[in-house]
Amino acid sequence: MDMAEASQTMPTPCDVEQRIRERAYFLWRQEGCPPGLQARHWEQARRIEAEHERYETRIDVEEEGSFPASDPPSHSVIVGERRGT
Repeated sequence: MDMAEASQTMPTPCDVEQRIRERAYFLWRQEGCPPGLQARHWEQARRIEAEHERYETRIDVEEEGSFPASDPPSHSVIVGERRGT
């Protein structure tokens, strides 16, 4: 992966913080908007986001070097292909 690809796929700290903020807000709303639990919701949202990032990184590593199953290698014959007619 070159630098241009990395900059497109890697979230910036601002992106991550925004996702944590939105998730914390959702958790707060989901619990009925209780007062005084900002730190708990923020920490819970941060843990969820970190787990999501680990999962995405694992998926990216597993996909490296693979090609889409719908694209057969160029040297293979496609079943049902007509030749010379």
